[in-house]
Amino acid sequence: MSAADLMKKLLDYVLEQAKTVDPKAFKLAGHAGFLRGYADLQGLPGVDFDVQEDGDHIWLKTARLEAHPPPALPPLALLGASKATQPPIVVSAAPHGTRPSIDEAAFQRLVALLPPAQPEKLAEREAFIDINRSKLVSALNQYIPLWDAWAEGEKPRRRTISLYGDLFALKHQLEAEEAAKPQELVWGLGVSAWKLSYAERLQTSTIDFQYPLITQAMEIGMDDRTLALEVRPRSVGPQFSLDAFAACQLLSAPEVEKAAREALVKGADRPVSPFDPGSFEHLLKLIAGNLHDKGRYEQNFEGFPKANDELVVTDAWVLLSRPKSVNFLQEDIERLKTRLTPDVSIPLGPLALVTPPSDAPSMYASAAFRGLSGTSGGHGDTGKLQELFFPLPYNHEQVTIVEQLERSAGVTVQGPPGTGKTHTIANIVCHYLATGRKVLVTSKGEQALEVLQSKIPEMIRPLTVALLSGDREGMRQFQGSIEAIIHNVSQLNPEVVRDQIRNEHSGIDRAHSELATIDRRVDIIAMAQLSDIEVDGVGMRAQKMAELVVSGEKKHAWFDDVLSLDPSHALLVPMQS
Repeated sequence: MSAADLMKKLLDYVLEQAKTVDPKAFKLAGHAGFLRGYADLQGLPGVDFDVQEDGDHIWLKTARLEAHPPPALPPLALLGASKATQPPIVVSAAPHGTRPSIDEAAFQRLVALLPPAQPEKLAEREAFIDINRSKLVSALNQYIPLWDAWAEGEKPRRRTISLYGDLFALKHQLEAEEAAKPQELVWGLGVSAWKLSYAERLQTSTIDFQYPLITQAMEIGMDDRTLALEVRPRSVGPQFSLDAFAACQLLSAPEVEKAAREALVKGADRPVSPFDPGSFEHLLKLIAGNLHDKGRYEQNFEGFPKANDELVVTDAWVLLSRPKSVNFLQEDIERLKTRLTPDVSIPLGPLALVTPPSDAPSMYASAAFRGLSGTSGGHGDTGKLQELFFPLPYNHEQVTIVEQLERSAGVTVQGPPGTGKTHTIANIVCHYLATGRKVLVTSKGEQALEVLQSKIPEMIRPLTVALLSGDREGMRQFQGSIEAIIHNVSQLNPEVVRDQIRNEHSGIDRAHSELATIDRRVDIIAMAQLSDIEVDGVGMRAQKMAELVVSGEKKHAWFDDVLSLDPSHALLVPMQS
């Protein structure tokens, strides 16, 4: 079996191991995350569908609206007040709140401010209060129609504002890839329903499947000028949500999914869109007719279908968030599998995964880098000396990683946060760029890539091309970086650059020569300080001798002759007769 075939089998194994399907999760009812259907969005002010611009297709665009306050209450003079003020009427600022009403407590406080009346004038006082209450009721009755009209027009506006807030919060959640539970936003087509039997732990239960059969990954962008939120499809193809059927032992599910994928590939010239029924209807009809003998497809369906014993596939769509699945991994792997033709050249790293180990011992040529402290002039003991282009401070452990990379197809470095992994990666990236190699850095989240890019020295940073944030913004950054690099390269004078390179190499050679001189001087000083010196037949270090001199200074200070370790100054020992 060829290496390409072995790699395909390995990728298939990875896909199977990545699947963790819970059929009970394929249900829209009671969905805890973001969930909007067509009925929730149609007719909302500031919400537009199918916005096509030059080179861009926005499926949903939500404007950033401001809430309108309720109409102001007309001023009213009550209970003998000298001037008109705001009447004691309770007005809700929420259009779904209670209708305006008299603030009875506030009215009674106004009544309490009236001067006390004589007993014979109590009736006149009560009549005066009733007249003012009538004026207040009349003002309220005139204001309520104004408030009702405002509430009726403000309700859809507030729904748009709520939609904007939910999408804005979801946007930040999607970008926080290092969260404990990363989310993804999908546009689901073909919301379907069916009662399924699921066997779990020797028990069979019935679950209500209610989920879209086709899902398209989406991203949320923001218009920098208007702050409108734009929901557009990502640059990955749609996926089929048939794993729940396979988990419920529906044997036809894998073949139906395979046929649907083939039909999707054949219609690649007409991308799937919720606004183009011809792009997805044939797929939904294929699934409905082949998954179940009584399965049916219903058009112009409003809302979501209810689960029953027969499969119902509709043309309803839904926009929802969910825990990030392995769909993106599956699509990447499927693309890799199409590249694994018999004559393909597999890189050494992946090739090592499907290459049987050799019985012969591995022979590696040592790599040594000059410029490191030590008499050998390099970190390794043997091998050709190479330049080490580390712009940031480093230690021998980090150099060891580069040495391993020079002789191995891959190296794994593990360590807790704060141990310098990103710092080391930045050094390695700079070293590889200086030696004319290409480097690809990937990460689970954008924050790690941003930190790494910030550690690249500013003079080298223009050579790094970052693909951060969403597909559209990432491609914009990518295009800008490439154009900047091309512009800088086109402005270079090759002869001047070659002279600069030669001068820099000469400067590096001089620096290495100076470092070697310093190293030799340090070695001489170290040898003098750390080597044993024999005194009267006893070997001692310089530190020990200094301690003896200091400790005996008071005892022998009277002896002011200058002595050395010369034999002429040795202690005379009387001869025994």
